[in-house]
Amino acid sequence: MALEDSFAIEMAGSLRAAVDALQARIPDAVLLDINLPDGSGINLFQQLNALKPMPVVVVMTAYGTVETAVKALKEGAADYVVKPFELDRLKRDLGIHLENRSLHRKVDALDREIRKIAPPFVTTGSGRMKDIVEKARMVAPLDLPVLIMGETGTGKEKMARWIHSLSGTQGELVAINCAALPKDIIESELFGYTKGAFSGAVAYKEGLVERANGGTLFLDEIGELPEVVQAKFLRVLEDGVYYKLGDTRERKANFRLISASNRELADTAASFRKDLYYRINGITFDLPPLRDRRDDIPLLVAAFIKEANFAYKKGVRGVSPRAMQHLLSSDWPGNIRELKWCINRGVAIATGEILESADLTLPLPAESEKLPTRIHVDYEVPLDEAVEQLERDHISHALQAAGNNRTEAARLLGISVRMLHYKIKKYDL
Repeated sequence: MALEDSFAIEMAGSLRAAVDALQARIPDAVLLDINLPDGSGINLFQQLNALKPMPVVVVMTAYGTVETAVKALKEGAADYVVKPFELDRLKRDLGIHLENRSLHRKVDALDREIRKIAPPFVTTGSGRMKDIVEKARMVAPLDLPVLIMGETGTGKEKMARWIHSLSGTQGELVAINCAALPKDIIESELFGYTKGAFSGAVAYKEGLVERANGGTLFLDEIGELPEVVQAKFLRVLEDGVYYKLGDTRERKANFRLISASNRELADTAASFRKDLYYRINGITFDLPPLRDRRDDIPLLVAAFIKEANFAYKKGVRGVSPRAMQHLLSSDWPGNIRELKWCINRGVAIATGEILESADLTLPLPAESEKLPTRIHVDYEVPLDEAVEQLERDHISHALQAAGNNRTEAARLLGISVRMLHYKIKKYDL
């Protein structure tokens, strides 16, 4: 055969022979004739199209079946040639297609490696949060449903997107906030509908379940799903099938489910089906509120200042120690989202390089009021050790407030840069 000098060739003269050959191994490329003795090559193309990875398929066709070949091209074939064709050109084009396929596979492999080392979904120094991050990294590639619990603003959707990015799936993440939609349209948003399914359904609508096929479906505030939708969604999870509104044709769905809720679903939500709860609760993460991880506030502030500087074209370098103390002492009912909004606003209106409490519009304590302190007094510790610990904490906070800029931190502390370097070395900061 003319291609044997460039490629390892295996011949199949019929659909049956080709199917048998595919059972043994998946080839890198297939030259597929539409007209075969026992049927159409398009039937075989549909099987090839389902293979992972799909081979390079070049359809060979006569003039009368070009339309069929073009349809195959739209559905994933790499190319088509009209008989009679030039063998040298076919060899050249086939080589190009195989080289492109190899490059795509290398890019996909590199992308998977990058996802494995992706930075955490949250900036943290908290031991509890580090445990959550490592556990999430471990379960991300597993085909398990994930339930993320936590107050509003703790980063549930960000965590869901991070888990999806590490999962290795080729599909997209499709998100819906069940609390943000009227209850009477959630079902149509999830499952879609056909034309004429109800008054106002003037065209076919793709549902989120359909869009998430092969990827991840993220249901934020899943506890707000109406009971009738819960029952239908449970069937999708158990059997992998669903119906569009107004349709009698059963459709299949295959996706990874990540759910989130800001309220307990198992005990207090009487309207939430227990069987659905057990189905979505493959593994649960409980994100702590910001007030329970105050040590992360300086790290988050530094990260948010960096983002806001880029967004607003500013040059803010940090926050003053007094402003940082106010940030540390606030309760943050809106959690990380509220803190980020506060920093963004402060950077946007800042006139200097250091944010003060007034820039952050934080409530200022009265002069007679003491700022809350984070110091634990232990009278068994000698005075000189206690003073050193206070000095160490003060320098550490100043460095965080200055975004680790030592010159700026020295200015905030009122000492020389040389003295600051000495203190950093002394306290191993």
